Amino acid sequence: MARPSLPTALGATIATMATAGMLALTPLAAAAETRIETVIGTVTRSDPVMTSYIRKTPSDQRVCETQDVPVYAEAGAANNGSDLGAMILGGVIGSAIGNKASDNEGAGAAGAVVGAILGREHAKKNQSGGQKIVGYRQQEVCNVRKVMLEETVEEITGYRHRIEVDNRIITFETNTPLASGERVEITRRTTYSLR
Repeated sequence: MARPSLPTALGATIATMATAGMLALTPLAAAAETRIETVIGTVTRSDPVMTSYIRKTPSDQRVCETQDVPVYAEAGAANNGSDLGAMILGGVIGSAIGNKASDNEGAGAAGAVVGAILGREHAKKNQSGGQKIVGYRQQEVCNVRKVMLEETVEEITGYRHRIEVDNRIITFETNTPLASGERVEITRRTTYSLR
């Protein structure tokens, strides 16, 4: 059988030594163990956890104030004297025109009536409209307006408990209250591993 050449044998020896060295340098995998057990603790204190916020609610609010309110009167009622004057003036002018325009008896009287009616209508047209302000009086005026009512609301969102277990005080938060002195079950998880 033929012997391997020296360089090939030397290379195989070096490769074997390198592999053994790498295995020697690799640490052993760390083993870990976790134990889960139930222990009994005693509640020493339980405090509510509060949260506050501002609640806005729309509401109707009646607001009253004293204001000057205008007092109206019919424009014709306030100017009855000027209506009468316009009718008299229209009647005189209508009578004069009726007498001059016709020699018939009664034409002056008919002219006076037509002139009086036209005079009154002319006086009404020259007035400023149906009603006018003749004064003011004070009156309480009320309006309803929307307002936003704001109130601060505080709510209990949970409870913070101090529990004595294993000669130590630990803190838990829950959604339900616990009474002082109450005994509770606690899950204890212990993990052991090598350093």
